[in-house]
Amino acid sequence: MGEMLQIVGLIVVVAIVAFVWRQMARKKLPHLATVAGRAANRTYHCVEIRRGTHACKAVQSLGSTRFLSDEAPRLPVPGCTAAQCTCSFIHHDDRRDDDRRNPYGQFANLPPFITGERRSRIERRKPQEGSFRPSIAS
Repeated sequence: MGEMLQIVGLIVVVAIVAFVWRQMARKKLPHLATVAGRAANRTYHCVEIRRGTHACKAVQSLGSTRFLSDEAPRLPVPGCTAAQCTCSFIHHDDRRDDDRRNPYGQFANLPPFITGERRSRIERRKPQEGSFRPSIAS
């Protein structure tokens, strides 16, 4: 009877260890997938320094410069004279602060043969007859 109790106890311990190990593996795998996906999508991820309440001249001289995440200076920036730095980072997906493909930019009114633009300015899509209203079936 004593040996049987030891075997059952050993089986229970192995089952608990296997369950805990499997749960830990499940938690780790999605985390790794999101980190890999995040790295692929964040090629141009950048930061901008948000000035604190009493920003030093070193931070003020940077203005609203955006830095790629790997190239951003550490806070407090070198030359910071504040006793307690209250600056922080603002995160952006892209280093650009506006869309460079502005259709109303400086070359918008020039003839296409000068700019090399081959796209037609005439809208090819026709408006639909009537508006779309989804029906809800009961």
